[in-house]
Amino acid sequence: MQIRDLEYFLTCCETGSFTAAARKMHIVQSAMSSAIARLERDLGTALFDRSVTPVAITEHGAALRTAAQRVLDAVRTARDEVHAVSGRVRGTVVLGSTFSTGPLDLAVVLTDMRSRHPEVVVQLRQSSAGSAGNLRAVLDGSLDIALTASGKRPPDGIVLRPLTDEPLAFVCRADHPLAERALITLPDLSAVPILRFPPGWGMRDTVDRVLGPVDSATEIADHALMVKLIRAGFGATLMPASAVTGDGVCVIPLDAPELTWHLSAAVSARRRPTAATEALLEALTAAANDAASPCCT
Repeated sequence: MQIRDLEYFLTCCETGSFTAAARKMHIVQSAMSSAIARLERDLGTALFDRSVTPVAITEHGAALRTAAQRVLDAVRTARDEVHAVSGRVRGTVVLGSTFSTGPLDLAVVLTDMRSRHPEVVVQLRQSSAGSAGNLRAVLDGSLDIALTASGKRPPDGIVLRPLTDEPLAFVCRADHPLAERALITLPDLSAVPILRFPPGWGMRDTVDRVLGPVDSATEIADHALMVKLIRAGFGATLMPASAVTGDGVCVIPLDAPELTWHLSAAVSARRRPTAATEALLEALTAAANDAASPCCT
């Protein structure tokens, strides 16, 4: 069983197509098919059901996928540790991020990483699945680090490294009944329809926990669109002030410490982080410390 064949196999699992997997790995489709056939001969069983499109992984293939990921993680760790002995940090880190990182300037983090560790490649991924989706991706190994703002206890197998906090603010149009307030209280919000972000987002977890869930809530999975809707008079929301872009809306502080957005870096408790992953975690922590201000706790 060859390491390269396991890499090809996992790419097929990800893409659901031998042709797409070959394209992603920059090989011809026949070479991809041969690699999968070698694995199937070695294991004596079919790994994919080729009678459907996209190809479906079999029960035996699912078992191999978990084991193959462990093998490749171990190989990557071994390579990184050998290079670390000579003071070199190299490798690829897959970073999942929320759409907003609050006071943490992700551009500064990535620029600092490239300057300090030019042989480290950071692959940045953002998903509308929010913090919950990022945590699942850390568990299944498709992300090395996830920036998460979930207010819920993380699932088993996840370790959170706190980075920064930011109070949520009340965001509305200038003609909203509460627009003239200097401070908004929880009783003020009791009769106000609040536009909410989708389930799984950290802000949604926090708002639902404090104000109570609303099955009929209007859900918007985009900060910029949220602000546009507020500017158009569609409603009001709660979100970190740092995520508000553009003019035409009022951003009013809340007298509600429990409505605070917490950003953390999530990593797997089951996989040892590589030297490159640790370097990125250090850069995230340093940037979060630099960004700390009196409004953050």
